[in-house]
Amino acid sequence: MIKPEKNLPIIAVLIFITAIAVLSQIFSSDFRIKTLNVLRIPLKIISGSACLLRDVTGFRETVLENKLLRENISNLEKELLNLKEAKLENERLKKLLDFKESERRKFVPALVIARDPSGLNDSVIIDRGRKDKIEKGMIVISGSGIAGRVIETGWSISRVLLVTDYDAVFSGVVERTRDEGAVSGNMRAGLVMKYLALGCGVKKGDKVITSGLYGVFEKGILIGEVVSIETDSGGLYENAVIKPEVDARKLEEVLVVR
Repeated sequence: MIKPEKNLPIIAVLIFITAIAVLSQIFSSDFRIKTLNVLRIPLKIISGSACLLRDVTGFRETVLENKLLRENISNLEKELLNLKEAKLENERLKKLLDFKESERRKFVPALVIARDPSGLNDSVIIDRGRKDKIEKGMIVISGSGIAGRVIETGWSISRVLLVTDYDAVFSGVVERTRDEGAVSGNMRAGLVMKYLALGCGVKKGDKVITSGLYGVFEKGILIGEVVSIETDSGGLYENAVIKPEVDARKLEEVLVVR
């Protein structure tokens, strides 16, 4: 009877040879190809799922980023609009500051808070009144020109009749030729300077200022610019159509002279 102890070396050799054969098969290219071919579909599913999860995560990040960008653009647009409005306001206020105060002339800044909705009068309401020492008849200016005069006062508001109103009549002087005439409002059409002498030499582009006569407006405030000359229907004098220096439709800030 053969003893097991004597067969151990032979068994060990057989196991070693078998292990070598199995390992050679595992690491052979043919076996790897067969294995990958069997696992192809599961691996494809796993790979596709990973890509899908990655794309979903990326999509969410893109949506969030786009939302933030849209909000930033909206905020920047609002800021740009505010800056533009501030720039325009600064330009208007700078023109107002061109008028210098003196011992005899003081200014009260005011905002236009309402306009005559009827269209029958060219007038506005400002946010200054008797509490600010505003009185009837005071001159109102804007930019570098005359806007009108106070015709009614309340405690905290006042009504200003603009120079373009039909009832606004005052004396003006052509700055270049020194010809004097009566300036009257023509509503949205602007102003008309009447009773200029025939052949006076007034022409398009001439500046017209207040004459200071009759106590309506003080002398030397810009009224506007001549845009055309017309001979009166009776042929006795000339009329000058004037474009007002102050655009009543865009009036926002004014100075009341007191």
